[in-house]
Amino acid sequence: MLRTPGLPTLGGLQLWADVAWRCGWRVQELPGGGRGRLLDPSGRARAFGPPRELLAELDRRVPRAAARGSRPLVVFLHGMGRTRVSFAGLARALTDDGFACARLTYPSTRRSVAEHADWLEGLMERFADEGVAPRVHFVTHSLGAVVLRASLGRGAAWRERLPVGRAVLLGPPNQGSRLAERLHRLAPYRWLYGATGQDLVPERVRPLPALDLPTRVVAGARGDGRGWNPFLPGDDDGIVALDETPLDGAEHHVVRGLHAFLASVAPAVALTRDFLASERPHRVRPVLRAASAERTAPLPRSGSATPGPRPRP
Repeated sequence: MLRTPGLPTLGGLQLWADVAWRCGWRVQELPGGGRGRLLDPSGRARAFGPPRELLAELDRRVPRAAARGSRPLVVFLHGMGRTRVSFAGLARALTDDGFACARLTYPSTRRSVAEHADWLEGLMERFADEGVAPRVHFVTHSLGAVVLRASLGRGAAWRERLPVGRAVLLGPPNQGSRLAERLHRLAPYRWLYGATGQDLVPERVRPLPALDLPTRVVAGARGDGRGWNPFLPGDDDGIVALDETPLDGAEHHVVRGLHAFLASVAPAVALTRDFLASERPHRVRPVLRAASAERTAPLPRSGSATPGPRPRP
């Protein structure tokens, strides 16, 4: 193992996967599992080497006992081709609300959805073993919702040790993606998005289980019934059609915004904070409910998805 004084990582965000997170420190590995790096909370590399040695180095720098927290943890899962950076502003807001926030990195264009689900399950097992929080919530963008459904739908034994609270899904293709269905046979698309891009077609996404926890879907749209993308029917956020977003049993809200930027759209941020508000420590000041004017009634039944009633806090 090679220790460093804190080197910049020089990108590669679509290649690395977090295999451990503790107080902002992260151990990452490349596909294949033989090479890894230890990043500090600022994102600088503090060591390189085999992941097993880096986990021991993480124990030395941040002992497990020091990582056991009393604050609820919010786990962020980014979308396909995106990075954890897309959640920076939302994470700051939730940190102000009293949550611990883990913005995770995974190679969203380099593995299948099933492999992403394996990765998430392994990371959550580690969180449960280390007692990092009394409860965990999820905030996802786009593909992140599909990965979450695939992972939790397996049963997730770690949930017996780490209770799950709520989930907010931003711009999720819960019914699959028409764009993926149209493009998945084209060589450039296959090269750019790999197995993940193939897994986003409707026939593979729709059979995934809905989430068995209070869930809020926040979909983006143009608001004119026509949408931003002329290749999608009805309204859309430029990538995901509005009727692709509902999920059985989940609240459904619509805000004006483009897909890539939903995590930073003010009404979406307010809707996320509002939904997690009942889980906040009591010392936190109330959230301004600035998104109330953006809320919509549940969408009518579309395909196999019917938005359910608003879950009780």
